[in-house]
Amino acid sequence: MLWISAGCCAAIAAWASQASTPVIRPQSVYVASFGEKPGADQLRQSFIESLKRSSNLTLADSAQKADAVVSGAGEVWVKGYYTLNPRQRMYSADARRVYAGQLSLEMKDKRNETIWSCQIPPPIEGEDAPRTMASQAVKKLVAALDKMPAAPAQRGAR
Repeated sequence: MLWISAGCCAAIAAWASQASTPVIRPQSVYVASFGEKPGADQLRQSFIESLKRSSNLTLADSAQKADAVVSGAGEVWVKGYYTLNPRQRMYSADARRVYAGQLSLEMKDKRNETIWSCQIPPPIEGEDAPRTMASQAVKKLVAALDKMPAAPAQRGAR
């Protein structure tokens, strides 16, 4: 019985010593592909544009030059049309598009550990679903980054 409790204590001590290092806010990010499905490239471009406008992150040219990489999967399609006219059976200028789709993103640091992830549903209606979904994702990302501690100042840096 003594050996079992000593073994458990040793296992707990080993696990505690391997505690992960704290997550530090990345300064640069690379936006990887969002997949090959319809609308994925448009979602990625909208995400990049929204990220440029609303964050202090620097966009890197490659994953090797970045502190973190955002990747994911996304697609958007028109599910149907909505109109207030009960006699209208076909698409017209008065009908509004109803979108379906998904956007799932993940940010990984240089150790390839996930430091942020989210899922964004499509808007109920609107003409620019990819831009709306991308801006929602960037808002969630910026909110998460604001909660992360900044990197410590390097000694001797001027």
